[in-house]
Amino acid sequence: MKKSGSAPTGIQHTLAELEQRNREVRLLREMSSLLHGCLTAEEFHTIATELLLQVFPAESGAVWVFTAQEDILEPVACWGQFTAGERVFTREDCWALRLGRVHWVQDPGSRLLCLHVGRPLVGEYLCVPMMAQGEVLGVLHLQARPREHLTEAKQQLAVAVAEQVAIALANLKVRQGLRQQALRDPLTTLFNRRYLEESLEREIRRAIRNRRPLGVIMLDLDHFKGFNDQFGHQAGDALLRALGDFMQQRTRAEDIACRYGGEEFALVLPEAPLKATVERAERLREGVKQISVHYGEQLIGGLTVSLGVAASPEHGSSSPALLRRADLALYRAKHQGRDRVVVAELAGGGAAR
Repeated sequence: MKKSGSAPTGIQHTLAELEQRNREVRLLREMSSLLHGCLTAEEFHTIATELLLQVFPAESGAVWVFTAQEDILEPVACWGQFTAGERVFTREDCWALRLGRVHWVQDPGSRLLCLHVGRPLVGEYLCVPMMAQGEVLGVLHLQARPREHLTEAKQQLAVAVAEQVAIALANLKVRQGLRQQALRDPLTTLFNRRYLEESLEREIRRAIRNRRPLGVIMLDLDHFKGFNDQFGHQAGDALLRALGDFMQQRTRAEDIACRYGGEEFALVLPEAPLKATVERAERLREGVKQISVHYGEQLIGGLTVSLGVAASPEHGSSSPALLRRADLALYRAKHQGRDRVVVAELAGGGAAR
């Protein structure tokens, strides 16, 4: 009787394992599909956290990825009762990254505990390097509950998950890099004209919808052609890079700084009324005079810019209208002697005050 009674139990156990494997395969497919569809790092991190919680509901863990500093890792996804010793750590703090392979620790007294793991160790853990296209992108950390074990099947699943996350993350980095190249000016790293026209139209619609103002500043380096003729185009490029750095340092997070073309730049100021936009333009005009560029053995300074200012709703409610009025104001500043700020004219012909 005992022997016949054990057969159904064995079959049920096998069926339960098959069902669990099928569930994991479905989750892996869903993870791959959703992560490859992410457009931003923030979206990637949110979705990864939700999916990892579904894949490993009985465990805790985190995904760390390398930052722009290359040797520093930071957590981008955490789930369960996650207790990491350090939120940020280096490559040397993880044995899996040091060795380039999976690192499994069962004994809390092991001398091979990763430094990023919390103390005291509450349960066995696993660290899996995340690699894609020959590059190490980060590490997947999985920690079991006290007195529970990370079975061989669970470890194999962790390796498969780490591979899927790494491939999706590598693809996202490539897409973001291509997008940055398409939207950024390679010389100054500011946004380019294409991005300006797209984003300005979006910001204008938002301003109209929320009944908020918006300012636009166009600025142009004075006597740039003569500077290029005297010092050469490489020195001119160095000057444009310096101006790009200056604009990035003088803008808010919500501002949009662009290289419009040649030596002409543009700045979009969401929620900035005309008066505040003019004040910003004046501060930029004065600040540029402090820029100095080392080129070879020469120190180049004494720069000035001419600026044109326009604002919504005073000067229009479309991207082409605002840019055109700001550009016309800029050329009036040039004709009036340079090194000055000029406000765009209203539709009736007068300048806004």
